[in-house]
Amino acid sequence: PCVPFALALCVAMFRSLGRFVRKTRRRDASRTWQSFRDAKVINPFSEYQWTSQPYPSYNMPRVARDVRPHRTLKAISHCDEKGWWHILDAQGRDVGKLAAFASRLLQGKHRCDYAPDRVKGDSVIIVNAIHVFFPGHTWDTKIYRFWRNRRTDPRGAKVLTATRLMMLNPSIIISQAVKGMLPNNLLRNNFLRRLYCYPGAIHPHWGMPQVIVPVEKRPEMIPDAFTFEAEVRQ
Repeated sequence: PCVPFALALCVAMFRSLGRFVRKTRRRDASRTWQSFRDAKVINPFSEYQWTSQPYPSYNMPRVARDVRPHRTLKAISHCDEKGWWHILDAQGRDVGKLAAFASRLLQGKHRCDYAPDRVKGDSVIIVNAIHVFFPGHTWDTKIYRFWRNRRTDPRGAKVLTATRLMMLNPSIIISQAVKGMLPNNLLRNNFLRRLYCYPGAIHPHWGMPQVIVPVEKRPEMIPDAFTFEAEVRQ
C-alpha cells in the first residue's frame, strides 16, 4: 500500500516543481514574446542603461498637415444628469501618477460625501492613451500576467511585456494601472465601469466637451487713427 502513495507523492512533487520552474522562467522579460524587435537578452541591471519606447517614432500617430492647429486643456470637468465627468489628456503623463489621480476620482475621495463602502465617485474619460510615458527601459522590462480560467492551469499565466501589450491594445496599459490602484473588493468592477480609456485624442461621448480644442485666433490689433502710413497713402 505504500508504493501507490509514494508514487502519487512523487508525481505531485514533479508537477509542483515543474510549475515552479515554469513560473520562474517566465518572470524574465527577455524570454517573453514582446514584438518583432525582440530576440535580445534584456538585463535591467546592466552597466549601460537605455531608454525604450513602445513604437518607433515613424510608427507613432501624426497630425495631418492640413488640419487646424489644436491645443490641449489637460483636464476638464462636465456635469450632466448622470453626474460629474472628468476628461483627462494622457499625452506625456506618467502612467502611475495618472492612474493614481484617476482612481481617486473613481472612488470619490475628492467629494465631501465620500463613503468607502459605496459607489459615489465620478466618471473618468482618458484620451491619448497611446502617448503615455514610462521612464527608462520600463517598456522592455515591465511584464503583465494574465491568468487563464483558473490559477491552477498547468500552462501558468500568460505573460506579456508592456511593449507587446501596447501593440495589442494601447488603452489597457492605463486600465490595468487604474485597476491595480483600486481596492480589491466587490466594488472594483463598479468603479471600472465608470472608466473610459481611448488611444486617440477624440472621445465618442455625445454631449461631452473635448479636451483637445482648436486654437482660437487672437483679435487683430486695432490700428491707430493717425499713422505715418495713412498720411502717405492719402
